[in-house]
Amino acid sequence: MKKLLVLLLALLWAGPALPQTPIGPPNQILCNKAAIATVVTATTTSLVAGVAGQNIFICGWHVTSNQSASTTFQFVSGTQGGPCGSPVNVTPAFNVTSTPPSSVHIDYAQLQLAAAAQLCVVTVGATVGQAILVWFNQF
Repeated sequence: MKKLLVLLLALLWAGPALPQTPIGPPNQILCNKAAIATVVTATTTSLVAGVAGQNIFICGWHVTSNQSASTTFQFVSGTQGGPCGSPVNVTPAFNVTSTPPSSVHIDYAQLQLAAAAQLCVVTVGATVGQAILVWFNQF
């Protein structure tokens, strides 16, 4: 009887497990899609079309140029009906030359666009042969 009482007290003392406080986003978003463009002039180019009620999540990009002079690219989001109407900056402007590519890529989304917005790239400078690859997800 004494052993049973000790066991009951031990079980009551333990109590239920308390919930853990998560650190970071509860659900990480993997990017399983890619958008590719070859830009030959300084322009705004649509990479991913927006879909009503869906967000675009970006995991990274890889941008190269065959020009020795520095060229600039910047990702923006905007409304449909043209390449990114009423553009909003998603990234700052980055420089890229033929030597080092501009590359950022992680397994999980690091940027999110507003629902229904499309993703575009704005290129400035001698952009002949600038190749752009963006990893994303959209839902």
